[in-house]
Amino acid sequence: MIATLTGRVIRKLDDRIVIEAGGVGYEVTLPPIASRQLEHVTPDGGGHELRLVIYYHATRDQPRPVLIGFTAELDKEFFEKLIDVKDVGPMAAARALAAPVPEIAQAIARGDEKYLRALPGIGPQKAKNIVAQLQGKVAKFALARAGGAAEPEPGPRATTPTEESLRELVWDVLVKQLGHRPTEASELITAAFKRRPGIETAEELFDEIYRGAKI
Repeated sequence: MIATLTGRVIRKLDDRIVIEAGGVGYEVTLPPIASRQLEHVTPDGGGHELRLVIYYHATRDQPRPVLIGFTAELDKEFFEKLIDVKDVGPMAAARALAAPVPEIAQAIARGDEKYLRALPGIGPQKAKNIVAQLQGKVAKFALARAGGAAEPEPGPRATTPTEESLRELVWDVLVKQLGHRPTEASELITAAFKRRPGIETAEELFDEIYRGAKI
């Protein structure tokens, strides 16, 4: 399986790119968000190498492998959430990524089926399925460009081992994957626990952070 691909761009089309790595040219399908992020890239442009995160798709019914490329791990992770939804296959999910991932995730989180139906290839039933299956599971992605930090809790307080491990895990994601400042991430986490003591999972913590972030 191919997880990442780094090489020279030797051809570009609207929805595909060909990258040469190790003497082999790999044709990679690009979701619209990736295409826009790579608008500045030209074939053999300055000899610079391009690195893409790859989703490798091949099935018994479709034995010819399809490579779907993303510029960020977070975008691929969200894409993998989408393809878990009933009736949303890899190619449909790729076409649907026509808006920034945080924007789509925010629409899912608020149950906005009208917004989802406006995405390429997402009809009424797929929009319903996406909301039904993902509404409580996308807070992390919606937070990728949170509008502001919550108020920090004044003074330290004791934490349980479970809470401490959750803090470390979620802080790491907020800072290293979602681009928050370290102090902002700490404030968001502390405020979430203050509003809702007893959070037990990372998903619950991301969900509470999202609700309080005023995106």
